[in-house]
Amino acid sequence: MSFAALAAQRKLFGALGCIALVLVLAALVDGMITGGLKDPFRLDLLPGQSIKLSEQMPRGAERLEDIRLRASDPRISLRFEETFSGFWMGGTLWRAEAILAPNLPVGDYSVAVFHHNGTAADPPQAFTLRVHPDARALQAASGSLVTRTLGLSPYLFAVYLLGLALLPMAASFVLSRKIGQTLRSQRMSEIYRSMASPEGQQIYFCPGQGHGLAPGSLVEVLDERGQGVVGTAKVTKIIREDILAVMQDGGHVRPGALARLLPD
Repeated sequence: MSFAALAAQRKLFGALGCIALVLVLAALVDGMITGGLKDPFRLDLLPGQSIKLSEQMPRGAERLEDIRLRASDPRISLRFEETFSGFWMGGTLWRAEAILAPNLPVGDYSVAVFHHNGTAADPPQAFTLRVHPDARALQAASGSLVTRTLGLSPYLFAVYLLGLALLPMAASFVLSRKIGQTLRSQRMSEIYRSMASPEGQQIYFCPGQGHGLAPGSLVEVLDERGQGVVGTAKVTKIIREDILAVMQDGGHVRPGALARLLPD
């Protein structure tokens, strides 16, 4: 396969990889925005589902026996499970489970925490359970664009995309190796870096072993397609297999242009 065809394929796979990474970033942003805007005391559910509830122990309460959970509808079963220490903010938290009856009508229901003597928790602790008719309605109620569109968590979607992004990256790597081999067979090499200097634009390329270049040698510089000569460059330094050369006559090129070794 020709250099031009290989280069076109690598450019395509590189673009696909970039698109996948941009989508990964967008999914992560979507998840963070959704999490930041979501009311932690509003929970979306379906009839028959259960959910874990957790909050700080109210002031004046030390044990689960000191507090009670009350639901606005008797078809919501509630039970405390345990107390535990908070990871980030410390303190003691309680954990409970709310179980919705399968025949619970669509609507909003409340679950609140009270002290054993019937007074409301201070500060107030009240959860709103919004019950939806079906999975489609539950999905549409999500604050995440990814979830509303695909039915997936934005973070899970980002993981899937990251795995897909590795495929075009691997393809680009393999094609780069093939391009390097193809160019070396034609005594050419890609310019991977260029920078300005008082002597002229400096270019860097790696023609591989046995290049036969020495300080003072001249190389032709071709365009990115390898079809037209855009100038010449003089070798100034050799660092193992990497060559540093300076463009002559004020010529300028971008990374991706080609350096061609002149016949001995």
